Amino acid sequence: MKNDFLLEVGCENLPSRYLPGAVSQLEKLFGDGLMSERIPFDGIEALGTPNRLIVRVFGITGKQAATEERIIGPPARAGLSPEGRYTRAAEGFAKSQGVPVDSLSKIETERGTYLAVVRRIRGRSTGVVLEERIPSWLGSVRFPKAMRWDGSGVSFARPVRWIVALLGGRLIRFHFGPLVSGRETRLSLYSEASVRVAGVEDYFTLMRKIGIILDPSARRRAVESAARRMAARTGGRLVEDEELVDIVANLVESPVAMAGTFGESFLALPREVVVTALKSHQRYFSIEDERGMLLPRFIAFADGARRNKREILQGYERVLHARLADAEFYYREDTARPLEEMARKLGAIVWLEGMGTLAQKADRIGMLARWLFNALGAGHADAVDRLTRAALLAKADLASEMVKDGKEFTLLQGYMGREYARSCGEDGEVAEAIFEHYLPRFAGDRLPETYTGTLLSLADKLDTIVGCFIAGFAPSGSQDPYALRRHALGILRITLEKGVSVPLPPAIREGLSLYEAEGLVDSERMTQLAADVFAFFAQRFNTMLRGRGVDYDLVNAILATPWEIPPVVADMVGELQAMRRNDTLNDLVLAMKRIANIIPRTVKEKLGHERRDRGLELVEACAERREEELGFQSALFEQEAESALHGAVAGTSSRMLELERSGELSRTFAVLSSLVPPINRYFEDVLVNCEDELLKTNRISFLASIFRIITLYCDFSSIAGE
Repeated sequence: MKNDFLLEVGCENLPSRYLPGAVSQLEKLFGDGLMSERIPFDGIEALGTPNRLIVRVFGITGKQAATEERIIGPPARAGLSPEGRYTRAAEGFAKSQGVPVDSLSKIETERGTYLAVVRRIRGRSTGVVLEERIPSWLGSVRFPKAMRWDGSGVSFARPVRWIVALLGGRLIRFHFGPLVSGRETRLSLYSEASVRVAGVEDYFTLMRKIGIILDPSARRRAVESAARRMAARTGGRLVEDEELVDIVANLVESPVAMAGTFGESFLALPREVVVTALKSHQRYFSIEDERGMLLPRFIAFADGARRNKREILQGYERVLHARLADAEFYYREDTARPLEEMARKLGAIVWLEGMGTLAQKADRIGMLARWLFNALGAGHADAVDRLTRAALLAKADLASEMVKDGKEFTLLQGYMGREYARSCGEDGEVAEAIFEHYLPRFAGDRLPETYTGTLLSLADKLDTIVGCFIAGFAPSGSQDPYALRRHALGILRITLEKGVSVPLPPAIREGLSLYEAEGLVDSERMTQLAADVFAFFAQRFNTMLRGRGVDYDLVNAILATPWEIPPVVADMVGELQAMRRNDTLNDLVLAMKRIANIIPRTVKEKLGHERRDRGLELVEACAERREEELGFQSALFEQEAESALHGAVAGTSSRMLELERSGELSRTFAVLSSLVPPINRYFEDVLVNCEDELLKTNRISFLASIFRIITLYCDFSSIAGE
């Protein structure tokens, strides 16, 4: 017979961000646990509110499925004589298992036929199994932070106050810390009154009747819908905020919307100051008019229908007034002085322990941004002056009353800097760059739009990454306290999506040199640090490109080369992917692998350490047929196929240099494909490993010179399948 199972864990208010993880963990723990205990069921769902976590299992059977236990004994050839009688080995095994020897069975295994004891294990009652296993399943739920209470050894995100566990109409009794499960639930955390639950379906009927929405998705829709309706009633429209909807939906279990007001004078503050005060501190929704201008009204939520809504709303308004009054005071104090004065205070603020002050960071950002400007060789003539000014003021708002000291308005760094710059009459692009240099702030966030903001963002993020690597704060496993992975992805996104051809290794070395000039890093560490930071970027880039649907082996093949400019890499990887789709990659890869496979490993390892600039020198030497630099002599060629390949390589090298100068390296593989026929002909006509040592050495050196060119652009040996 099948029944539904219900578990309700009633606890004090769970933090909003804990709830999704707890719900998903419970569903997996119970689903996996029931399957491992051989208890069939039709379906499972986990639900949750701030005060209760629920697991419902549909159509759970009354007992475990029966199973067999097999204990393998000696091989049949050792346990049975040729006449079929049991040997001493079989008798000893049967005795050790407490069974008659004639009850042994013969079973087939991968290693042959063995004697075994086969016991049939009957299934136990589902209720008994649940009573035993539920405490460990609950104890396996992990939270960002957990606590113990009432002196029990059990930990949970918040103290558990009641537990309901029912199988159909039957109580499942177990201990969890100081509590014993029962069939009584509370309608509110704030009341000791409890209600007896007769069965699983009765529980859900009760929750619906009193307006508690157990399904987080349904509760989210209810919050969003109620907020929009209430905003419309006030004559405005809701300022949409998906994150705030998620937070509020996890703060209440029976959402009731209320519309409140605040002083119209506060609208003189910058828009985001007001929105942040409502959202971050109070979890209120903002309201705007049809033109997008904020209105002096807000939407707040209470948990459950209340008779004293007016008193609750007045309390909400009083608290909000205090927060907005604070913001008004900060804004007035900050705008009474120029932004440059705030920037002068950065020398007293430590950026990173042992890594200097924010003033030093601002100086480095300015120098690195100017280096990027020169490296890119583009931009308006007066861009350097704007870069210098924007870098000077970029971090100034961190010394402002509004942003400093860890208040909720800290989230407005950059935004407030832009507002203060505007109020001081700074250049428009300088003001915008102060805000934009923090972009992108998260995955999917918008990128800087101004040229100044773009370079400043790249410089700031690169300086942070380099500084944290010097200080020993490189990401490790899941630990990334300074969000360096996000910074690296931000840099890569900017270079790819805005087409900014930043040469990454030189930029990293420049960033390190600025710290060296300040005496913050030993010169002996520079080479290793540069390699570590570049490898970190390569890992992030690999993940990004694969996330965009590029085959892993093609990404690995390009990133294994001495690459420098991310957009160029993306173009080249894209070209390889297109060739694979068009079925034109196979011939190229096979030809290149023929060269790679015949060159001794020691030679390849030596060549693998050459830098890109050295590789380009060799391409030029091939184009100009400067054989003394390449290590072979064409005078020793005996076959026409050797001379033909030599000429083809010279022509290909010339075209590669043209692509380097024009920045059209995505055409690299089309040019290299022209080498396929002469390479194939070479291997058909020429015996490389011949008996003549002089010819053999010359031929390997010749092929090694070709190998050095092709591996400058792609490690074809990493490409799978061809």
